[in-house]
Amino acid sequence: MSNTVEPQLEPGANSRSKSQAKLRTALLGGTALIASAAVAVLSVQGAHAEANNDESEAAQATCVLAELPMPEDRYFSIVTGMSEDGSVIAYRTYDLDTYQRDTWLYSGGEATEVAMPGEDQSLQDVTTAGIAVGSTFEDGGSKPYIWDGTELTPLTTTAEYGSADGINEAGDIIGTDGEAESATPVLWPAGETEPVALELPEDATWGQATDIDEDGTIVGYYGYGEDNSRPYVWHPDGTGEALPLPDGVDENAAGSYPMDISGDWVSGYLFNDELETGMRWNLTEGTAEILDLVFAPGINPEGTAAGEASPSAAYQTADELVELPGLTDPADNYFGDTATEINEDGTLLAGQVYAGEDADGMHILKAVTWTCE
Repeated sequence: MSNTVEPQLEPGANSRSKSQAKLRTALLGGTALIASAAVAVLSVQGAHAEANNDESEAAQATCVLAELPMPEDRYFSIVTGMSEDGSVIAYRTYDLDTYQRDTWLYSGGEATEVAMPGEDQSLQDVTTAGIAVGSTFEDGGSKPYIWDGTELTPLTTTAEYGSADGINEAGDIIGTDGEAESATPVLWPAGETEPVALELPEDATWGQATDIDEDGTIVGYYGYGEDNSRPYVWHPDGTGEALPLPDGVDENAAGSYPMDISGDWVSGYLFNDELETGMRWNLTEGTAEILDLVFAPGINPEGTAAGEASPSAAYQTADELVELPGLTDPADNYFGDTATEINEDGTLLAGQVYAGEDADGMHILKAVTWTCE
């Protein structure tokens, strides 16, 4: 599958649905390359931003918004990954005149640039030690890489296209080998650069691995038939099974994409002709729940899901939906804010918010964090 960022999230694109664009961006992210990784450091930029809207009073009182640092010649950025404890955040800033993306790791109040050759560069996931994986587009295809804190090392694929989309603390990496209808979900075991294909059901025509948990459990999805997809989980012993859909949803007329796993919990997205909504699964209980979030790319071990309650970013616990502060009045926010990441105890979320338009009338997004009591 393509690893370029969906145009709707990109500056100036307006042709596709917002939710589909955000879904593909969160699922597929960017692409990545090697070479020497020159390092630049930005100090903490901007103190906590005050939201100037009427969103949830509870969130306003307990969650504080802060923008992630950007170079002076950049004004558009998105979050692409975060460690489980929230100590390291991956994001990228944009050169709006080219397809160049500057990739950054934010930790301890400083942002360090990881220089990645190619185009459409992205770091998709990162550990607490700052080991990151991602991809870049070069020589007609996307190439997966791992950043060990000093240098980028290529991960082997059998096709021209590949992506590295998740890493756990043990160093196991998951991603995809191949593109679109030929994509195969793969695992690069810790310390290895050769991929191991994940077994797919007999009716599968392609598949995508999207995240890996600390015990080695992997989530993703696979395609079957003409235009169908099914959510899937691979267990640490190599076996796998389809994830359930909510009662009343016809699996042959819906698409469902798990995007994040943490302990027993998985979050993602469901759509059919009648709805587009965030999802939450519990692996132990075998349940599938439709959320009040319209999009749910992140979840923590407590089952709290992060996402969007249009137009505000939000998180949803077992019994409460909390909207998060933004940078603009919700009445003027036609694009929407999204919390894409949430840490283990729910005290830190990260994502991007709408920040108005530039001089050409193009939307602006800014990578941010929310620190919550």
